[in-house]
Amino acid sequence: MSGTKTRKNRLRALASVAALAIAASAMASTSASAYVAPGSPGNLAEGDVIYQVLVDRFSNGDTSNDNFGYGEYDPNNLGMYHGGDWKGLTNHLQYVKDLGVTAIWISPVSQQQPLSRDGTEASYHGYFTHDFATPNEHFGSKTDLQNLVNTAHSMGLKMILDVVPNHTADYLAGTSTTYSPTTYAPAAPLNDSSLFHHNGDCAFDGSMNQSQLETCDLGGLDDLDQSNATVDSYLKNTYKDWVQGVGFDGVRVDAARSIPQTWLNSFQQAIGVPSFGEVFDGNVDYVSSYQNYEWGVLDFPYFFTARDAIAGDGDLNNLSNLFAQDYKYVNANRLETFLDNHDRARFLARAGDNYQRLREGLTFLMTSRGVPVIYYGTEQADNGNMNANEVPIANKDNRKDLSSFSETGSIYVHIKRLNEIKKAYPSLQVGTQREMWKDTNVYAFSRRVDSTGAETISAISDSWDAQTRTIPLRAESTIAVGTVLTNLMNTNESVTVQSGGVTGKQITVTLGEHDAKVFAPGAPVSTYTPPARTLTTIRVHYNVGYGNSVSIRGDTNPFSWTQGIAARNTATDVWEFQLERIPAGQSFQFKPLINDTTWSAGNNYIGTGGQTMDIYPTF
Repeated sequence: MSGTKTRKNRLRALASVAALAIAASAMASTSASAYVAPGSPGNLAEGDVIYQVLVDRFSNGDTSNDNFGYGEYDPNNLGMYHGGDWKGLTNHLQYVKDLGVTAIWISPVSQQQPLSRDGTEASYHGYFTHDFATPNEHFGSKTDLQNLVNTAHSMGLKMILDVVPNHTADYLAGTSTTYSPTTYAPAAPLNDSSLFHHNGDCAFDGSMNQSQLETCDLGGLDDLDQSNATVDSYLKNTYKDWVQGVGFDGVRVDAARSIPQTWLNSFQQAIGVPSFGEVFDGNVDYVSSYQNYEWGVLDFPYFFTARDAIAGDGDLNNLSNLFAQDYKYVNANRLETFLDNHDRARFLARAGDNYQRLREGLTFLMTSRGVPVIYYGTEQADNGNMNANEVPIANKDNRKDLSSFSETGSIYVHIKRLNEIKKAYPSLQVGTQREMWKDTNVYAFSRRVDSTGAETISAISDSWDAQTRTIPLRAESTIAVGTVLTNLMNTNESVTVQSGGVTGKQITVTLGEHDAKVFAPGAPVSTYTPPARTLTTIRVHYNVGYGNSVSIRGDTNPFSWTQGIAARNTATDVWEFQLERIPAGQSFQFKPLINDTTWSAGNNYIGTGGQTMDIYPTF
């Protein structure tokens, strides 16, 4: 679930949740693989790459469904409907296809209560359900949805439906069992308050146990009782009609940790396609238990660890600690991994708008184990207005309208190349991941299909300086001494396997600033040279004293005059900020600040995109 009101205090994970009893591992391979939608490329599978779309913010294909007069439509308000719909997405499927992904995860399709109970937020995200069986009129008709799915299938794209079986909109105030007025209620047959729990709002304060989590109102939304026969059959039959009637190839289950695990398993079997649940928690022990009941699970432990390590130049040893726990999952290759989503601040907002950090993160995401999810706008370098705030809830700046359908931007091109090599190298789809190197700044791993010997090697660095490491090949590797390995992300680079090291075979790899390389033996699938970077560099020459810092404000994205972006200290009296967003030759204004509070004296500085500017301010 999503939305400001509906995400109230959700960031806080339960302080302690006892490990749940693990069902037989066979449950994870339920009959969900049996159903194949008519005309579908096939059900969700290992090796897929998912593109997550917030339908309302993607493209407006039909203005007649924008505004129904409830006060729910305001394209200048990130909390209201903006007009995106299924026709708009259908019109731009080629853009998604060209990116190279294999599946599209769309927002919930059901009819919504137009506004939250307090009227401050619209249901554009799809989590204020009124009628599960009826299409959301803001997105179009069922015919429009069917056309979207059919067109996607004809292009080889799978379709994933976001399902919301935990709750309806907020019709019951607090613990009330009475609808007031009686007409303010969900559609039949759920307009019976006995079908819900009445325990009040979830309190993420460390006092809740799992049973309470499954029976409280998440963000005030009315919590359905899945143990009730009416609720159970209605949800399963209604979503089965959506999935099998329209032809979806998988589902994402919203708020899965608020639903009994055994019900999640029976739901997956009922709808007949693989499901993966949203288990908003960073604890591997807790999250992994859900894969005993669903095909996959959104890998929040991966998200928190990878984002902090890469966006924030953290300790890459933490990646090693994360992957060391993969044995706890039924199948780590089925985990849905991500760096951006609709509930967290944009990666670039946390990374200081540094494109190299994003490229490093995306290369890591696309080559490590799991099913990667690319959130719409990431390919256009959306930085969420540089709003990194996530306390107590995610900001809405991560839900802006898609800014462009350009296929020439450097991040779009980077993702497209990653998808190209993922499709060409089976090891990047289903290979077993094994660690090769770990330290504070460098992490390297192998992906290998042991039955064939197909193997790729990925290495990343979160350092601002070049890092060289001599890395032993894995003992399992059958790559021979003397083999030339080409960097698939820049085919002008290669390394040769040398004798030596603990396994008798090793490679020496040099990684540049926030670099990521993917090596494979043999001729590459195609040649590739990454686009040239247009770097704008600001160097502030001033000794601010121990414990102080320099930030930059300005008039052009990513800068603003209301909040600064931290510069990096490179010498006692030098602070540097580097970016790629501003085009070469474009002028902009900026000023440095000490601790983002004390402005430099005098007029604004004038900068030019693509140039290096040395300034010597006074304060």
